[in-house]
Amino acid sequence: MSDHGSPSCSLCLFRHVCRDAPTADMSPNAQKPLQPAQVAVPAGNVLFRQGRPVSAVFPLRQGSAKQVYESPLGWRQVTGFSLSGDILGLEPNEAPAHSVSAIALQDTECCVVAIEALRTHMADPAFRDSVLAVMRHQAERERILLVAVGSMKAAQRLAMLLLDLDTEHRRRGGADGPLTLAMPRADIASLLGLTLETVSRLLSRFASVGLISVRQRRLRLVDRDGLAAVYADLEPMPRQAPATTAARAGTGDEPRPF
Repeated sequence: MSDHGSPSCSLCLFRHVCRDAPTADMSPNAQKPLQPAQVAVPAGNVLFRQGRPVSAVFPLRQGSAKQVYESPLGWRQVTGFSLSGDILGLEPNEAPAHSVSAIALQDTECCVVAIEALRTHMADPAFRDSVLAVMRHQAERERILLVAVGSMKAAQRLAMLLLDLDTEHRRRGGADGPLTLAMPRADIASLLGLTLETVSRLLSRFASVGLISVRQRRLRLVDRDGLAAVYADLEPMPRQAPATTAARAGTGDEPRPF
């Protein structure tokens, strides 16, 4: 693999056991390092399908993906988003089949780690603990989402998602720069159990009261504390002031469809 010093590789769960990682243990007694293949997945293409046997896991090098669950009755639900540095395809309790499908949201590059190679490394207690820690973190995020969808107001749900995306953006070295919303609003609505119209209305309102700024798909959190207060439901969200609307007219920061 090339470019193994990229931020996505520095965040990857397999960075210490990858063939090309600077931190890989290459001592004579060390276990054979992973030798992942690398593939490009165009936007909209499927990395793996729900119900298919788990033959590999997929560390994301560049791009992003969504996870989609399809019920036996045929309805579909977005269950999560993955960004560069995340691992797609890890199944709880080493389930033999994928519980969801993974679809690229944009042109994406990922590694392909054969499940047999992963299981070999899982014999190492330290590596296994790292894998289980990642899976526990994923499960915790899923629980938070379930609580949000089941009991929180629409504004709280969207604030929670934007704060989570901002945290992940910063963890990848994004600092205070804007983050790119690769996911369309329809996918955000599906994830949060809202309508497309509600998501669009809330993004516009968040921008109008100075919590965020949006230009095309580029979003910046202007007031994280204010957004956190909306998430915690500490006080009603501020109302838009007429002067604010006039002041923002023509700035290009108003939300636009994506």
